[in-house]
Amino acid sequence: MEAIHLAYVLVFLLTVFVLRLRGRGGSPAKQTWTTTAHCPYPNPLLGNTLEFIRNRRRFFDWYADLLRAAPSGAIEAWGPFGAGHAVTTGSPADVDHLLRAGFAGYAKGALFRDATAELIGDGLFAADGRLWSLQRKLASHAFSSRSLRRFADGVLAAHLRRGLLPLLDDAAAEGRTVDLQAALRRFGFGTICHVAFGVESGDAHSRQEEALFAAFDAALEISFRRALAPATFVRRLTKLLDVGRSRRLREAVGVIDSYAMSVVESKEARRRNGLDDDGDAADLLSRFMAAMDEEDGSELGAMFPTPAAKRRFLRDVVITFVLAGKDTTSSALTWFFWLLAANPRCERRAHEEAASGGGDVKGMHYLHAAITEAMRLYPPVPFNGRVAVRDDELPSGAAVREGWYANYSAYAMGRMKTLWGEDCLEFVPERWLGDGGEFVPVDAARYPVFHAGPRVCLGKEMAYVQMKTVAAAVLRRFRVEVVAPVAGMEAPPAYEMTATMKMKDGLWVRLTRREESAE
Repeated sequence: MEAIHLAYVLVFLLTVFVLRLRGRGGSPAKQTWTTTAHCPYPNPLLGNTLEFIRNRRRFFDWYADLLRAAPSGAIEAWGPFGAGHAVTTGSPADVDHLLRAGFAGYAKGALFRDATAELIGDGLFAADGRLWSLQRKLASHAFSSRSLRRFADGVLAAHLRRGLLPLLDDAAAEGRTVDLQAALRRFGFGTICHVAFGVESGDAHSRQEEALFAAFDAALEISFRRALAPATFVRRLTKLLDVGRSRRLREAVGVIDSYAMSVVESKEARRRNGLDDDGDAADLLSRFMAAMDEEDGSELGAMFPTPAAKRRFLRDVVITFVLAGKDTTSSALTWFFWLLAANPRCERRAHEEAASGGGDVKGMHYLHAAITEAMRLYPPVPFNGRVAVRDDELPSGAAVREGWYANYSAYAMGRMKTLWGEDCLEFVPERWLGDGGEFVPVDAARYPVFHAGPRVCLGKEMAYVQMKTVAAAVLRRFRVEVVAPVAGMEAPPAYEMTATMKMKDGLWVRLTRREESAE
């Protein structure tokens, strides 16, 4: 596989070289780039490609190392002959500019849409302009205070009672180990399907669901890697020939499409038969369908005028919200439980609060702080960015040219002494607590785990409710012993190279029912 990968890289370099020569009518060496941010290991022809290849398995840590070493907190990098130029920052001032003050100067852009089109199409994560704002407005209704209460009292309670806790009870009773990350992922998938589409996910252990999860994993990994590099002749050729990653992506998307369209068709049938919810109780998919079918002609419906186009867009809606809810909270909780195992003092305090707090997680400030601290070290979305629509300059002084990527790394920012002190690599939930023991947040530009500005995560409060509810329920009921990977801050587990920070090979634990647990 390594030989095949190297061959692809060599073909890629040769292809870009030829295309650059044709496009400029001369030697690419004549191209000059104005570098105002720190540029690590630049090569006149290959840019940072060789270092990228060497560090491709530890990309987030590599960028964290580079950003910590950068005098201004920003770095500049590019591919062969200037392709895929990007500025990446770990400076809160720069992040504030990208996400809030200078928001209008950046977009997801054609490069990102091209990399992710087969997976998420015109969904919220890839959309720009009016299409994005219409989707965001519709989606925002699902995260009202009333919806949040209904989620906490109904959806979460039902899925805990019928799904996650019985699964863990069985593992504890039989004395066998269980992959807690996999269990949390299934739980997250079930809850997002319930909230977003009004449907139950079915048997948590079904082969069909396992195949769907594998398809999502493959498609997300390939799409994420594509988003890190510009499209090339090699990518287009493999798609034409239906080989390599292009074939894997096509096959994975086929499985995903089948699931998404079955959700859309089921919802259409319910609406035809008058069985669908309406008003404030409507799920996300129902709201999108209703908006597209307004009799006076909705703006969103006009963007997708044919039945086929409407169904394709609804498929994108389904996939977008599955991606939003399936792996983000489960990833955060996976690292949270590993960090508690590596820090027994914190585990004892979290358990004491969960055991004394009953079913109301609102007042569990230490648990809130511990989950927030876990996401500081292991943010569910470790790397994010947009594309400049015009020339700009970040507060750090880094120049960003039109068409360049402008990225920020929440993973790197959580590991900076300048932002979090000398103990930035330690798990210290107390850093989030005030003198009275209450949780004290910081500005989103310093802690961009949920992003900030107009694209701030709509589901932030719902995510916290879910994570705190699940964490409290598990801590009250079980003692959690990590079997693999070994719980120790000196040797943290490996992560997968994808858009969400999944723990590589899962989190294997042995559970013991607590004697005081009466649930």
